[in-house]
Amino acid sequence: MTRPRSARMRLLLARVVVAVGIVLVVVAIVSGRLGFLVVGVIVVGLGAALGPARIRRR
Repeated sequence: MTRPRSARMRLLLARVVVAVGIVLVVVAIVSGRLGFLVVGVIVVGLGAALGPARIRRR
């Protein structure tokens, strides 16, 4: 029973990380700050790496 809970928690964490990255990208585009854009893209990539494909592999 701990496996599904862990997988759900990782999926939730991945979604939250991707949402934060998208917010950073939008703020960067609106404000014109390239640093936020780079960080936002990196955060979205990290969130995608935590997603369902990683969960199935384990």
